[in-house]
This record gives sequence, C-alpha cells and structure tokens, in this order.
Amino acid sequence: MTGGRAPRRLAALALALGLAAPGGLPFAQPAHVVKPGETLWGIAGERYGRPARWPEVQQRNGVGEPRRLRPGTVLYFADGRVLGDDEAMVLAVTGKASRRRSGQAEEALVPGVPVRAGDVVATEAGAFLTLGLQDGSRSVIPAGSAVELERLGRGGVRLRLLRGEIESQVQRQRPGQDFEIRTRSVVLGVRGTHFRVRDREGRATGEVIDGQVAVRPDGAAPLLLGAGQGMVLDGAPGRAEARPLLPAPRFTDASPSPAAPATAAVGEVAGARGYHWRIAQDEDFLAPVVEFASVDPALPLPAGLDAGFYHLRVAAVDADRLEGLPGERLFYMPPPQGGMRWLPDGRVEIRWAASSARHYRLELSRDPDFAADVTDLKGLQATGAVVGPFAVGGRYHWRVSETSDGEHYGRPFAGGGFDAPAR
Repeated sequence: MTGGRAPRRLAALALALGLAAPGGLPFAQPAHVVKPGETLWGIAGERYGRPARWPEVQQRNGVGEPRRLRPGTVLYFADGRVLGDDEAMVLAVTGKASRRRSGQAEEALVPGVPVRAGDVVATEAGAFLTLGLQDGSRSVIPAGSAVELERLGRGGVRLRLLRGEIESQVQRQRPGQDFEIRTRSVVLGVRGTHFRVRDREGRATGEVIDGQVAVRPDGAAPLLLGAGQGMVLDGAPGRAEARPLLPAPRFTDASPSPAAPATAAVGEVAGARGYHWRIAQDEDFLAPVVEFASVDPALPLPAGLDAGFYHLRVAAVDADRLEGLPGERLFYMPPPQGGMRWLPDGRVEIRWAASSARHYRLELSRDPDFAADVTDLKGLQATGAVVGPFAVGGRYHWRVSETSDGEHYGRPFAGGGFDAPAR
C-alpha cells in the first residue's frame, strides 16, 4: 500500500446519518451540547422547568464536578422520571435498534427509553446504539450486534455479548461493584477503562485503549490486559495471550481548518492490513453517525453529512483483526455548494454553480460513499438537473463533479442529501 495511490473501494459498515428521534414519544428528547458559561442548574431549568432537578442530569450523564462543566459536552435527558435500580438509558440511536423483553413483542428503541436487566438490545445493519448506565459508564453497540443486559444495578453490571461488538467507557467502580462483559468463550472484568470486545464467527477479540481489563477465558489461565494491548481467542478452548496493538495513525494533512478536506488521510502503519474509520458528533464518540473500513489509509469524507463539526477516528487493523490505538481529529463539513427543491410531481430539482465551458456529472446514491449509484448523469452542460420520482423511500445522497475534457471528472464540488418519503 502507498499513500499516493487512489483509495480502493470502501466497505460501508454503517450508512445512517443522524440521530433517530421519532415523533409521538414524549421522552425522546434531543441531546444538548454544553455552551461556554452554562451550568447544570440552568440546563435543568431549560429542559425540565425546574432548575433543582440538576442532580438528575448529573447522574444520567456521569458529570463528576458540576462546577467544571466542559463546553462541548453532550448531555442526554430521560422522560422525567428517575431510573430504577435495574435500568439503563438509551442515550443515542442511529439507524434501527430494538429491544426484546420476555413475554413482549420486539420494540424499536429511541433516545430517552429506559432498558432494564433481562432485556436484549440489538442493532440492524448501518445502526448504532449508545447506552448510559447509572454510574456514568457508557456502551456503544455498533451495527449487527446483540447484547443481553444480564445485570444492572448498584452491585455492578454484567452484559452478555450475543453477537457483534461492544465498546465501553467504564467509570471507576466502587468496592463491591464490578463491570463484566461476557462472550461465549471469555469473561472480561473491568474496574475503570475504555475497551472494545467483539464476538464474530466464534472468534473473540478485545482491545484496551485505557486502563486494565481482566480476561478469564474458558479452560485457560486468567490474563490481565493493559492499555495498548489486545487478545485473540478462537472458538476452541486455549491460552489467550496479550498482544501489542498497532500504534495510532497520524493524519498527514495539516491541523484542522474551517475548510473540510475532501479526503482524510493518514500515514501508513507498519503491519496494518486495513483501517477502521468512525465519524461521530462528539469527542467521546458516544454519538457515532457512520463508520467505514478501507484497505488504504485514506477516506473520502461522505458528502451526505449535514453541515457542522464532526470528530473523525481511525485505527489500523492487523492480520489478527485487532484494532490498534485510535488517531483522532476534528473536521468541519461546510454547507453544500448548490441546492435542491421538491417539485409537485414528487421529483427533485438539484442545482449547482456552473460554467458554460464545463461539463458536469451528477451522481445519486443510497450510500454515503457512493458505492452503487442510483443515477449517474454525465456530460451535463447545465446548472441543474431533475431526478425522480422515487419508488423506494429513504435517505438519498447526491454529488456533482466537473470535467474539462469530457472524460475525466475531478473531485465533487457540491453535494448534499434528502429524504424521500415511502410510497
């Protein structure tokens, strides 16, 4: 692999862009991003109409010192009632996530919904689910995963990973408490750390970003993993060994600027077989919106992101599929250069700034990385085009590029997204 080579096609692991908050649910309240000078007292008054309820906001969000509320912190809110001892809170949902409870039908999850011990929560393709525990710990469940909440309460937490992956940021536990994540072949005990664990195709892997994790494999000696270490355990009982994680990739472009780069790139990491990228709305990556896997160390930023600041994280993946330490940066996605409007017949008119000396290409796709185009119009000598109507509802993404020779098109200079209603 070479940094100058054009990136190979990215495999999109999650496609939904934005936090889901369906209407009709009084407890599905949006998140609040702390501004300079704000206090929990004032925020509680704004959200609940009663400033004295600030301890509830503090508890649900794991705020240690309320007088040192950091600007940019993302706060989440429940439905106004205090959580039960055996409950946790759904903080954020991207895409489709659900809950199964004994004796009840499967139920879609939205921010603000409480879950309790005994529930099984699951994410579909292209989805993320973030759970907030009462001690301030947070767990992010990516696409295609299922987790059983075996125990929640003052005595500790025990989660069983049925399939897929879970990433947890665990607060330091008090004496008599524990935080465990179990798979079919291993138990991970935590006192206060940031770590990932996955169970796919009978193979358990885990990585520790910060702190320590005690690993107890079935039929093998226990193992203590420290920061920057990982482990691999195949289906057959055997010895788990601590392995060093690959170092954090370094971004090759300059420090973040107001202009969004069309592509994010990092220097190659020795021993990497690929790279895992994740984009989130917050610096703790508790509100992720999309993730990708690539072979080369470069990522074309999705054109379908709404305008605003985002956090980008990338980790190198080794031959054992262990993810290395993360590299992170902030970037800004500017408003799209161009626009669109709905026509009365259900079609969409897309417009952009154009020159009569150039020809343009308009691409329309259901995928933010444009892996498969729905429409691909080349050779347009115009300031816009009309697409649709749309037989399939959902999110669509568009982008425009130009050419001077009629054959080779440059980087997209305009783009955006829209939601087509289901028919």
